[in-house]
Amino acid sequence: MDIALYERLFRSVLFPAYETLVRRRATASHIAEYDANQWLSADALAALQLSKLNTLLAHCWEHVPFLQSHWRGAGCVPGELRHVSELARYPTLTKTHISANYDGMTATPWRGRTLSKVTGGSTGDPFRFEYTMDVYARRTAIMWRGYGWGGAGLGARTAYLWGTGLRSGGWGGLKDRLFHGAFNRHFFDAFSLSGSNIDRQIDEIFQYRPRAVVGYVAPVALVARRMIETGRTLSGVRGVLTGAEALFEPERRDIEKAFGCPVFDTYGSREVMLMASECERHEGRHVNADHLVLETLGADGLPTGPGESGDVALTDLHNFGMPMVRYLNGDRATYSRMKCSCGRGLPLLASIDGRVLDLIKTLDGRLVPGEFFVASMLDSPDVKQWQVVQTAVDCVQLRLVVPTPWTPERRSKMAAKLQATVGAAMRVEIVEVEAIATTASGKRRLTISMANVEMAG
Repeated sequence: MDIALYERLFRSVLFPAYETLVRRRATASHIAEYDANQWLSADALAALQLSKLNTLLAHCWEHVPFLQSHWRGAGCVPGELRHVSELARYPTLTKTHISANYDGMTATPWRGRTLSKVTGGSTGDPFRFEYTMDVYARRTAIMWRGYGWGGAGLGARTAYLWGTGLRSGGWGGLKDRLFHGAFNRHFFDAFSLSGSNIDRQIDEIFQYRPRAVVGYVAPVALVARRMIETGRTLSGVRGVLTGAEALFEPERRDIEKAFGCPVFDTYGSREVMLMASECERHEGRHVNADHLVLETLGADGLPTGPGESGDVALTDLHNFGMPMVRYLNGDRATYSRMKCSCGRGLPLLASIDGRVLDLIKTLDGRLVPGEFFVASMLDSPDVKQWQVVQTAVDCVQLRLVVPTPWTPERRSKMAAKLQATVGAAMRVEIVEVEAIATTASGKRRLTISMANVEMAG
């Protein structure tokens, strides 16, 4: 069957029938709802968000014991908010709060009826949480809206350079192949990429002839750079969607050159799934404000303004099983001062500034995100991998994977660059290593601080 014809058939007939009649989920209607919401004005979206927020808060005040005590302890009382900004009166929520008060965080009407998920996060610490089937359907709908902007919508022939999670053989393996085949997608194992098999993986991607590519930033960039090295480009791709880790401009340029199409960056987490994504104008990442509240908070705990970086606090407006209200996910982000020229009313994030624990804190009190170190590496194309680790309050270590040992001159030049970034009071070390380890989920961390306990406060 023609690829374009199958995509239309899957989107309009097969997927709605599967979700509605077989799975008995409202995913198809949620997709229609969110597709319409994106074109609402900013004021209409704010009103919709406020209505959903007040419904969620009323539910929590009645059915979520821990949040009731947590909020009363901060001086909060039940009552409707007049503006979403008034949510700042409520205290924030952390993984520690949830883990230590798990039963009290689960809404009483939903106990025994929720789904459970565990995430290790960037720090590798296991974190478990609950959610409902309806919010799963909504999160799926939001995902397809964002993926659709990048050409990887429902039924699009898509290559996933991801952790596969697929069963390899037997009846289970056959079911996985049939299921993902129906969705017109194929998984390529990002975690097994190596110098010995990357060309074979690229050959397989070419043979698959995808219309879109979805993947972790690091493996997609690795594949793109190998394609450039070997003089190969892939035609017919509408967009490459990146996620799970920070995307920097050098990587964006290499991916776009190799695949011959725009990159659409996304921002999400296992706790709430897709939070923001780029549209065709690439002027920032649209926040899914019709589905959640994403705040950025300063050191004083108050919301930051556009153009100011802050800690991300999330409120999932539909998870009535275990409501996460003002949940600090450990990330930092900055809202844009601009409105997108695409006409969507959804607000924009100008940047994802990294994880709080991955910011390097200098002795003079500055927080340095990974983007600063990217600039230091632009004139070192022979560096295959790198990572900055703050090993102590006053010491920053640059770990490098290079094909041959660096000369003393190059070491001195790089050390001087880093010294200029972190300040003269910091010690700078250059260390050559064989490989940069990833987290348990296969993600790369460009910056790591091992000195956060010492720097607290």
